[in-house]
Amino acid sequence: MVAQAIISLLILFSIFVCSAITDDLVTIGSGSFYMGQEGIQEDEEPLHNVTLEAFEIDRFETSIGDWYLISDWARANGYDFSDSSNSPWGRPYWYFQSTNEDFPMNRVNWYDAIKWCNAKSEFMGRSVAYYTDQNKNTVYRTGEIDLQNSMVDWKSAGYRLPTEEEWEKAARGGLHNKNYPWGSYIDGAKANYRLSGDPFDDGSSPVGYYNSNQIITAADLSLDGEKKFPTDQANGFGLYDVIGNVSEWCWDWFDESWYTRKNRTNTFAGPSYSDASLDDKMRIHRGGGYKDGPGKEEGKPLRLAFRDIEYPYNSRRSIGFRCVRSLTKEELWLGSIEIGSQAQHWFYLDWFGYYYKPSNTWIFHPDLGWVYPTGSGSYDNWIYFPESGWMWTARFTFPYFFNDERNAWYLLQQNKKEYGWFLQDEDGSLERWGRVFSR
Repeated sequence: MVAQAIISLLILFSIFVCSAITDDLVTIGSGSFYMGQEGIQEDEEPLHNVTLEAFEIDRFETSIGDWYLISDWARANGYDFSDSSNSPWGRPYWYFQSTNEDFPMNRVNWYDAIKWCNAKSEFMGRSVAYYTDQNKNTVYRTGEIDLQNSMVDWKSAGYRLPTEEEWEKAARGGLHNKNYPWGSYIDGAKANYRLSGDPFDDGSSPVGYYNSNQIITAADLSLDGEKKFPTDQANGFGLYDVIGNVSEWCWDWFDESWYTRKNRTNTFAGPSYSDASLDDKMRIHRGGGYKDGPGKEEGKPLRLAFRDIEYPYNSRRSIGFRCVRSLTKEELWLGSIEIGSQAQHWFYLDWFGYYYKPSNTWIFHPDLGWVYPTGSGSYDNWIYFPESGWMWTARFTFPYFFNDERNAWYLLQQNKKEYGWFLQDEDGSLERWGRVFSR
């Protein structure tokens, strides 16, 4: 239901004219997997067992359209991004069936990817993951700061870059000791890489192109490739484009001997800045991109275990990202303040107003009456209204509410004369719906 509501935001706000923010996440269950690979590169050895808690990860890489929906809001709310992120490479000159916004975000450096994750968290009404200090007092919104592991709220329900461990577990899709999400050998019908045979050999393919979404085929436009026809290629967990298209930023600093260290105290977050190898510290990105070919040497970045590196301040056409989030239940609602001891059980939220919260699950709102909220945080909540059924709203949509049954947005109109639900037509006129009360 939430995904449908998000998609429908397009109807409400001009910021969503071109596309709607995709919040299509896949849950990766808790448990163990074998990470790394033997006999190819020393920094991938040894093969070792890793245990992770459950988390969610984007089904697709972040698109250019998604980037601008959040970054435009972010810039108006105290965030800054590098100039390179303003000009990502989109569709090739000959591809008219799609806009630039349908392609994966690229030319985004590591710092900008981190800040964007924070911005999306705030935009969605979630707690953020990244701070500029160990006490987690200041949200990371500006500049290029080499954040340390201690500056991350790993239990936050907000969005963040995956750790190496999270990325590899999700990318493997449940397969053990394989080079690729589909098996041991490279296949041009299953990923976008150099000379793969798809029509985008000279650049990235649209997000979801391998999700049975091939508007065009490789028949005529392939550039010296094998002219493979792509098919639906989700991995075992339902993720797309983990191999090829664009490589994806991870959180971790690079340490070539990290897997062999016996003193690893926190394998989840990777090495600290001081532990990272190389005089010039680099961050890791995974999965390879459209520039990586199938040859023995060139094809290495396309393998699941390959650990590619780049300076965090650099932006490349072939590097993008996708987000993860911890499965943490946040308070209802995030940021609410309890009103003094004399007004026990009364709370205030800047966008929702005052409400009374007794020990049971119903709450009382002075205008809305008794309502029943449910969900796992300020963004996930649906509210049951006895007169109107289930409605969804959040900080960035209020006073608009989404009704899933009717697949429509309703405005909670409040003025000096009346309040209640209205359906807003394209011309701006309001049609009463449900109960409307005189004030």
